[in-house]
Amino acid sequence: MVKLTIKQKVVLEAIEWYIKEYGVSPTIKDLAELTNTSTHPTHEKVLKLEELGVISTQNGKARTIKVLISLEEIENAEH
Repeated sequence: MVKLTIKQKVVLEAIEWYIKEYGVSPTIKDLAELTNTSTHPTHEKVLKLEELGVISTQNGKARTIKVLISLEEIENAEH
């Protein structure tokens, strides 16, 4: 199973929360605001989560983040 850093987990948790709360995926700006960081490092974390196969996006399109492996699944696999 995938091993995430704490900051990656925070971003994944924010993505999951936003989708549950609003019914659409967040933008990078939304995620940056939720995680209290700037957009560049947030975007880097999103790209890394995609590289790890945790989420998928449609390159260049807003609000296309899909969670493939939930934070709960990752944390359950760690224990």
